[in-house]
Amino acid sequence: MTLPPAEFAAAAAVIETWWELWLVVVCGVAGAALAPAVVARTNRTRAPTPPQRRQLAAAGVPPERVRLLAAGDTVGAFAAGLSPRVGRVFVTTALCRELDPEEVAAVACHEYGHLARRHVPVRLGVPVGFALAWVAGARLAPGSEFLVGVGLLVPTVALSLAAARWTEFDADAFARTRASGECLASALSRLAAAGHLADGGRLSRHPSLDGRIGRLRRE
Repeated sequence: MTLPPAEFAAAAAVIETWWELWLVVVCGVAGAALAPAVVARTNRTRAPTPPQRRQLAAAGVPPERVRLLAAGDTVGAFAAGLSPRVGRVFVTTALCRELDPEEVAAVACHEYGHLARRHVPVRLGVPVGFALAWVAGARLAPGSEFLVGVGLLVPTVALSLAAARWTEFDADAFARTRASGECLASALSRLAAAGHLADGGRLSRHPSLDGRIGRLRRE
């Protein structure tokens, strides 16, 4: 589709005037897309062992999507990437030592749920929506760019927190249906007891552990 000259000129003017904002948006999306390659290139990783691969497959996680990360004594796991086809789940070797194999697989399934359910694009959509709303508001009220941006901050932060918490609950539900809700609940409890997992507060991007564990064991 080709834009008419007038609309093309207007779009070009918006990009030229707000190029710093669009640069930040593009860098954020590109950074999320390239995260798996960056992590793999800057850290020592390896494929899961055959027993671990079988455990992951039994939990509904494609073993080829998982990499073990040598990160010293750091206990953790995270998903990187925009989709399950190009994303990766990274599990630290310290986490494998801390938990039982079934619990590790459940944690990996939770992280894979972020990829399978496209949670990263959902979370990125909030700041992108903020940028679009800011530009639209500034064009509707010329000279009020600062006030428009400030006015959008509170709803954007609230929406970002809500999206982050929803994605955590949704990834838990994904792990409960494909792996084991009890195994994930047990893993969360053990990690919290050992001081490796902080409880989410009212302003945290993570919901409370009691709420997560309660859902996993109740549903």
